[in-house]
Amino acid sequence: MRMGNIWAPLARAIAATGTDKHVDCLIDLIGADIDHDLVTVTRYSTTRTPEFVKHRRFSDEMVQRYLASYYVFDPFYASWRRERRLGIMPLKRFADDEAKRGQYIAGFLTQSEICDEVGIMLADGGDWCLGIFLDRSTSAFKESEIALLDERLPVFEALHALDIKARGRAFLRTSAPTGPGASPRQEPTIPTSLWPELSLRERELVQLILAGHPTANIAERLGITVGTVKNHRRRIYEKLDITTERELFLQFFQHRADR
Repeated sequence: MRMGNIWAPLARAIAATGTDKHVDCLIDLIGADIDHDLVTVTRYSTTRTPEFVKHRRFSDEMVQRYLASYYVFDPFYASWRRERRLGIMPLKRFADDEAKRGQYIAGFLTQSEICDEVGIMLADGGDWCLGIFLDRSTSAFKESEIALLDERLPVFEALHALDIKARGRAFLRTSAPTGPGASPRQEPTIPTSLWPELSLRERELVQLILAGHPTANIAERLGITVGTVKNHRRRIYEKLDITTERELFLQFFQHRADR
């Protein structure tokens, strides 16, 4: 492993495990000799909406925009919910992903003045992962830089695992609710003027979809079967003349933008 200039940040990261300085020292270690302009740290869950943990040289306004709407187009979030894959995740890995071609790139990243990013995805307990993202504003990450992060990944994973172990089971990295069926931190509200053709039960189900709940979790919360949820979803799509969940989100955000 090429160590470059990371000895000092590595020592600080080791000493910081189990303390409030852990994430910051881990960021310093990861980005020690990888040029980057911005840093964002996000927690992803398979059953709840994402959470911003911290950021560097990134707009607070863009954090709020992400949490309010753009998270649903985040290909990293979609990948975690779908595959729960950990490790080094360059944005270009999602080159064929509809989410990348759509609102995430054209909207969120463009407004954030980000042209490329790479995520270091680390297990963070339960169904959560911690994504530390190095972002660039003017140039893409090189394959050699991605390879260097891959080489060092076992060190990042070991340090984060030590931090979790040192904290104990009662530790919460954020104040989000935990446990099966816990509510997402944000629950988007459907305006009364939107989708009047939907029944109260259908609106309740759509509310859970917008909040990021997967089908099985929706069934548990509503006390119905997974098959019933799928039937409700199919009828909702027919009423709204759409075919995908992405179109449902687009209608919701377009309505909010037009208000």
